[in-house]
Amino acid sequence: MMIKKLSISILILLLLVVSVNAALPVVKFTAVSDTILEGDNTATYRVSLTNAEKTADKFQFYTISAFWDIDPTIVTVPGDSTSTIDMEVRLNDRQLIGPQLVPVTVKSLNSDDMVEERLYVYIKPSNSASMSYVPNVVMKVAMKDELDPREPASVEITMTNRNLLDITDLRISIESALFSKEVQTTLGPVESKTNQILLGVNELQEPGIYDIIIRLIVNNKTVTELSKEVEVIKYSEVTVEQTKVKSLFSYTQRMKVHNNGNYEAVKELKIQKNFIEKIFTTSSAKYTKLREDGVSYMTWRVPLKPQETYELVVKTNYTILVVLIILIIAGIVMYYIFRTPVLLFKRAKIIASTEDGITEIRVKLHLKNRSGREIRSVKVIDRYPKIVSLVEENIIGSLKPTKMLSADKVHSLLMWNLEALEPYEERLLSYTVKSQLNIVGNMHLHSAKARFHTISGERTTNSNDVMLMHRSVDTIHYE
Repeated sequence: MMIKKLSISILILLLLVVSVNAALPVVKFTAVSDTILEGDNTATYRVSLTNAEKTADKFQFYTISAFWDIDPTIVTVPGDSTSTIDMEVRLNDRQLIGPQLVPVTVKSLNSDDMVEERLYVYIKPSNSASMSYVPNVVMKVAMKDELDPREPASVEITMTNRNLLDITDLRISIESALFSKEVQTTLGPVESKTNQILLGVNELQEPGIYDIIIRLIVNNKTVTELSKEVEVIKYSEVTVEQTKVKSLFSYTQRMKVHNNGNYEAVKELKIQKNFIEKIFTTSSAKYTKLREDGVSYMTWRVPLKPQETYELVVKTNYTILVVLIILIIAGIVMYYIFRTPVLLFKRAKIIASTEDGITEIRVKLHLKNRSGREIRSVKVIDRYPKIVSLVEENIIGSLKPTKMLSADKVHSLLMWNLEALEPYEERLLSYTVKSQLNIVGNMHLHSAKARFHTISGERTTNSNDVMLMHRSVDTIHYE
């Protein structure tokens, strides 16, 4: 029961509040003529009154100021309707000059609810009155705290004339290390005006904090001054222009880097190169090696000052490699062209010896035509020491020497004449020498020689020397 009574009480209270609020008049003032000229004492406002009640209501208009009168003073508005009237605000005292705020009260006679408003009226002074004022201007400045040199900057200046002076020569002066600008304007009596001024900042302006001083100058005198700090932000825009020029066995890469900013930047450049390419690559600056995801790169870190341009030149030159390959190929070709087509090998074997020395030696000459052409008029010459003598042999299939000559006081010569050697044919020439005395120590057998005819003329080839060691039976030595 208590809860029910409480709910009814709250409902009644809400209804009373709604009833009271509904009685409040809705009043709207619109200036028709808010300036009082010389010789006139009346300003006019259009008033719209809305009566939200169901019954008609009377509204009283009055002012508490002794300097003004209101007409009309009573207005009747039917219920649930809106009425519009023109209200006159009359000046009683001509000593008032300039902007004035007239207090006006609208009161409902049914409910005693009221609405208060302060209406603006400007009393225009005579010329003599305006000359007595000195410039009094209030300034407000709106500007970003950070400036990007790449974007246009602006400042918004709001000026309010606080007296009746008509300012026809007003200059707005903006001074800073960033820019300097002056704008000419005017400002009427008690006028408020906003000027937006565009400012140009050098794109290369060094980043930092700068002071901006804004002055309002009237008749060459500063009447208002205001300073503001702004920060020029730093930025760097690095562009890379890459070109590649190819030649026969090399190519050159040029990377032109430019910092189009107002702050120092470091740009990392990299070119993909494998191990072989790096061997034949040179650059105008020292590089470091980098490996990413299994790929090898040459990298450079290039510091750039504002507006600085740097050119990196990377050249990969395979000329040395090509020349080396050509020389190897040429060497191989020349080897096969100029190599001797006939090979001659000399072997020797001790076939009889005593503890005191060597007594009998078997010498074999291995002759081979390694070319695919026939070799004609082959002459093989060998020599042996005269301390040994040639042993006559009748071995079937063995070619006997055609001549035995004395070469000098120390050596004797053996000579074999072969009419031709077929392509890839091999011949084996052998002979045996014997000494009546024991040959003590090592025995040196000089190389044999083969002479033959080719298309290019007569050519000669020599065999190896042979060194026989005492007690080295069944051993063949080559040099």
